[in-house]
Amino acid sequence: MGSIDRCEWQAVDEILQMREKQLYREAGYKTFQQYCQAELSAWGGYRRINQLLGAKKVRDTADELGEHIKNERQARSLLRLVKEPEKLKQAVAIALSENPSPSESDFAAAAQKVVPRLPRQKVTEPVVPKIEEPMVSEIQEPLVPSSPTVTVTSPTHHRHGESGTIEADPPNYWQQIVTFADGSKELVNNADLDASSVPYPTERTYPQEYVEAIAQLKQQHQKELERLEQELRIGLQTEASARAEEQVQETL
Repeated sequence: MGSIDRCEWQAVDEILQMREKQLYREAGYKTFQQYCQAELSAWGGYRRINQLLGAKKVRDTADELGEHIKNERQARSLLRLVKEPEKLKQAVAIALSENPSPSESDFAAAAQKVVPRLPRQKVTEPVVPKIEEPMVSEIQEPLVPSSPTVTVTSPTHHRHGESGTIEADPPNYWQQIVTFADGSKELVNNADLDASSVPYPTERTYPQEYVEAIAQLKQQHQKELERLEQELRIGLQTEASARAEEQVQETL
């Protein structure tokens, strides 16, 4: 960006007023960013407008010394001193004493003299000794014969008595994908197959926490059944007593 003339600085000042007073809302924009992207794209959009507003703030903070800041790139190196006006003016004065027409690098060097930026120190991670993991024997999966043949032995299954092969890995530990002679594939419970041909348990297994929860639910269900039976028994006795009393009243 080249030198900014007085008209451009005045335009930046008007843009600043628009942002602070939220005049962009009158033009139908919800945010200042939306306004800049739509209406000031020729100036570089929201990012560039923010840079120019920062440069104006630097010039205004430097008071009469601000006229020596000719463009946004020169102001950029001084922007970090805006919150300390005296140090900002000191940096501008140092740059002018070394070069009557200071460049961007002159302003940056002056700012560094006034408020040095410490170099970033590389953080070295502490050396942690490598912990040798204990040798754990590999858990061997049960050997599954290639395409084992199984027979549906459950009398209630619609494929009772038919045989098929297991050609695919089971979706879980209690069912098998069985391919029958007609080419159809069905998901069959292990409990419905002949146990000797099924490579996995025929009963569904659950994690320990599930087993405890199921046992608790069964216990609650049993108590509820007992309560309902008791209420039914009392109800029947009450009804029988009421009928007996009615018969006595009729007899009398």
